[in-house]
Amino acid sequence: MAYAIIRAKKLKTMGAVSRSAQHTFRMQPTPNADPALTGRNRTVGAKGSEQILVALVRTLPTKRRKDAVLAIEYLVTASPEAFKRHGGRLDDMGDGYFADALKWLKTRHGAENVLSATVHLDESTPHMVIYVVPMTADKRLSCRDFLGGPQKLKAMQTSFHVQVGAQRGLERGVEGSKAKHEAVSAFYSTMTAAGEAPQLKARDYAAASVGLKTEAWLQAEAVASANAQGAARHTRSKQAVLSRACAVKKAASLVEDRQREIERREHQLHSRELDLDRRSRSIDGLVSQVSEAEQKTVVLAAEKSTLEHRIKMLEVSLANDKAQARKARHDQELTLG
Repeated sequence: MAYAIIRAKKLKTMGAVSRSAQHTFRMQPTPNADPALTGRNRTVGAKGSEQILVALVRTLPTKRRKDAVLAIEYLVTASPEAFKRHGGRLDDMGDGYFADALKWLKTRHGAENVLSATVHLDESTPHMVIYVVPMTADKRLSCRDFLGGPQKLKAMQTSFHVQVGAQRGLERGVEGSKAKHEAVSAFYSTMTAAGEAPQLKARDYAAASVGLKTEAWLQAEAVASANAQGAARHTRSKQAVLSRACAVKKAASLVEDRQREIERREHQLHSRELDLDRRSRSIDGLVSQVSEAEQKTVVLAAEKSTLEHRIKMLEVSLANDKAQARKARHDQELTLG
């Protein structure tokens, strides 16, 4: 059974948007992507993290809450077995599935608020990443209006399935399911470490992602539980504890180093954002000056036209006066003669 899948992630800072875009546009190493296939990826709209940020700044309202969600990152895909590369009937572009999903999002958010959409074909399962500014029809920045609460999320899933997924025979996930993508990822890691679980296939992971558990998945859970209980009963040696402590300390040090690097990069990004904002204001000022100059040019042109008309009228009047004077002299000469 193949499912239509759509997920949404809130991005609250420029840094978060930039980091997400760098992954989407392969501007940083992506272990789960095949570099040889990256050229097949397709993008509509802004390309690259810099273009995303420029488009975002252009779209965002000047006044907004400090904790506002700046963008929503949507992920659209389907169960792996739905695609031909995994034995299904949909081509890599979903036979128009991704195109219809993009149209659905443009209708939901307004085309002007959809910044970019990229279909990834360099990973095992085709999927699309879309960046959207959560702007309401009355120009308020409000993610709550689109993703606020279980009822709105449920309605979103239902609408997506009816208007996009069902058109290609894809099923809707179980309503009210508590399953989360992060939980599925963690469970995958647990199964890999155990080494005793049954071999899980793509359909088992797809079912778990929407709240359904196959027989193989239940068996794997039982193995994981048994392994966890056995590990709890196992007596660890002092050397093992010390080795683990050293490993944890080293990992913590690496995390701190990475955190400092992230903070440094966020500081650089913030500085660039301020510089971009300053330049934007400067451009706005120049545009305003150019507009004023254009208005003055129009006024001067009108005044010039009026003056030229008056000069012509004066020339005509002067010519008439001269003609009358010549006629008067001529008449006088005739009288005298």
